[in-house]
Amino acid sequence: MLGPVSWIFSFLLVCYAAVRLALWVRGQWRWLTLRKTLPESPVEIDAPEYLSPGLALRFIRARRLRIELSHARRMLATVAITDPDVALGQVRDARYRRALMESWTHLRAWLREGEGIAEVDVQTMFDLGVSDQAIAGLVEGLRSRWRSVARARALDTFPTADLFAVQATLDRVDRELMAIEVGLARVVEDPYRESFRAEQTLVH
Repeated sequence: MLGPVSWIFSFLLVCYAAVRLALWVRGQWRWLTLRKTLPESPVEIDAPEYLSPGLALRFIRARRLRIELSHARRMLATVAITDPDVALGQVRDARYRRALMESWTHLRAWLREGEGIAEVDVQTMFDLGVSDQAIAGLVEGLRSRWRSVARARALDTFPTADLFAVQATLDRVDRELMAIEVGLARVVEDPYRESFRAEQTLVH
């Protein structure tokens, strides 16, 4: 027969399971009601005319990065809605880790590509007020949370504050990428710029 301690332990275990089940059901119900509010993925589009090959590629890569990050943003929003541990101030869902790790990889790759932009294209972006410096700062702000996830064990939990901070950061990155798209879309045909680009090509 079970002793008093075993009965108490069993009772607490049943209570814990009941609470988690209730939180899980609550999360699934919330997801059904909020799923239409999740971030939407932008569509693929061609680069505007008159962009140099380098800037056209930058425009296309910015749009693709927005698409990639939209998947992570939807994943994070789903975790915030459905993870039972969120109500307890923690995040356990593995999708949080995956969304953060994948976003970090995509963002770092995009920033590295920006380091290879031709000087004339850098000048064009400067004239348009377009820069990826804000994104670089936002990515750097993710470093501590990325490091925490990278070093964590399989069942470790993370503060919900981290989840919400990553969500807010990726939302801001999306707005910055959109600003870059809008800025590059303002480029018009400029014979003087084209002549300068041709001279730079001959020099190099």
